[in-house]
Amino acid sequence: MVSSLARHSSPRDRSNWDLVLFHLGKTPVTIAGLIDFSFIVLLGFFLRLFLKRTLTARAQTQSSPQTRHMMGLLSTFAANLVFALFIVIALDNLGVRLSFLGGTLGVLGIGIGIGLQNLAANMIGLVVILLEKSIQIGDLIEIDGVLGTVVEIKGRSTTVMSRDNIAIIIPNAHLIANKVINWSHRDPKTRMHLKVGIGMDPSLLDKAVDILRRLALNHPDILPDPAPAVWFTEFGASSFNLELVYWINDVTLRHTTLSDLNFKIAREFQAAGIDLPYPHNVVIFPKGNGPEPHDRNASPLAPGSLAG
Repeated sequence: MVSSLARHSSPRDRSNWDLVLFHLGKTPVTIAGLIDFSFIVLLGFFLRLFLKRTLTARAQTQSSPQTRHMMGLLSTFAANLVFALFIVIALDNLGVRLSFLGGTLGVLGIGIGIGLQNLAANMIGLVVILLEKSIQIGDLIEIDGVLGTVVEIKGRSTTVMSRDNIAIIIPNAHLIANKVINWSHRDPKTRMHLKVGIGMDPSLLDKAVDILRRLALNHPDILPDPAPAVWFTEFGASSFNLELVYWINDVTLRHTTLSDLNFKIAREFQAAGIDLPYPHNVVIFPKGNGPEPHDRNASPLAPGSLAG
């Protein structure tokens, strides 16, 4: 270091190196000490840059997006930790004693306990999410009625992009404290249900089942295995209620697939003569409570009556 070279130089040169520029508290800062400090900090900066680039390049070789993200966070943390260590060494070499850090850390702990509770909870939430891998980048999740794709997991929050291309910032603590529906977790296949009622004509049941099954099998977004199935769920008030059950591999297409099927079912049922019933009411007047049919001056319906 420069300070060691100064000890072996001439008295005049040594006095130049030992020239006090200013004081940090009671610690005099000399030219030699300042040069040593700058050299150590610069070395730490280049080492931090090298570590970050190396670890980031290693992270990009991973196949899992979650692993790449986690290794990227660790590379940033490791690089900054090394740089902080070099700054501590540089300050110690300059003569600045770091015993005050104990009191500083104590005050920081009180601040975290009082004013930074939410931040600490979100950081803990990040650790839980990364370790459990319950939510990963690229997953389609639904929370508080909002459906979107996870695009970024950061220290305080997770960014979810909705289907309307709106970025939703969700605190990590909220994700681990509330129920989250992960449509992509483990297996991307999702079973969907389409309910439809037909007119109460038993002779048309088989034809309706064949149409529903054929439309599902011919749809490009519906998986052939597991095969679609049609269930007769119940006898409704004015309909036979059927349910088409099918599987899709991309849950983002669920509304599009449902709409396509509804359009095709309506056209196919009409062509096959299958009625799609709708609720209707019939009002029957007991004998003697309404106007007589031969009374041409009377209203056909009693006041306030409704027939439909």
